[in-house]
Amino acid sequence: MRMTLKQNFLSIIISGSLFVTMIMSCGPRVQKPDDAFDLVKKERMMSSDSNFASKEIIQASMKTEIVKKIETPDEWTIFKLETEKKIRSNENIIQGIKAIPDLNPSTRRKLTSLEKDNNNLKMSLNEYPEEVKAKWKAFKSSLSHNANEIDLELIALKTAQNN
Repeated sequence: MRMTLKQNFLSIIISGSLFVTMIMSCGPRVQKPDDAFDLVKKERMMSSDSNFASKEIIQASMKTEIVKKIETPDEWTIFKLETEKKIRSNENIIQGIKAIPDLNPSTRRKLTSLEKDNNNLKMSLNEYPEEVKAKWKAFKSSLSHNANEIDLELIALKTAQNN
């Protein structure tokens, strides 16, 4: 009798477990909001364009990709970066010439003048209002010309000191 009572008890537990599993599996499926959106999107596409929509088209349309916009710098930014590079190059040349021992006084005065001009260019570039577009081209050509002149004179001074 004990065996049958154990068997009955065990069969009741197993039956109850199976019953609970069946009840739980029959319930509504829990959906994520994204899944629900995709299902609605698919249903609408199938209902309105059922003649033209294939499964591949539907799958491709349901894929969302983030598109990165490639930003290209505007003309002002490019000019500013190039000019800052020239100014830094001029500063390096100035420091190199200053390091030369026994620099004659006239060269030192010329170097000091060029260093002052280079610093003024740097301040002009940093203080120039980007909103002033009407004078932009004149400012650009003037600043480029001045930066190139300083560069050429520094190169001439450097080569004169090396000889």
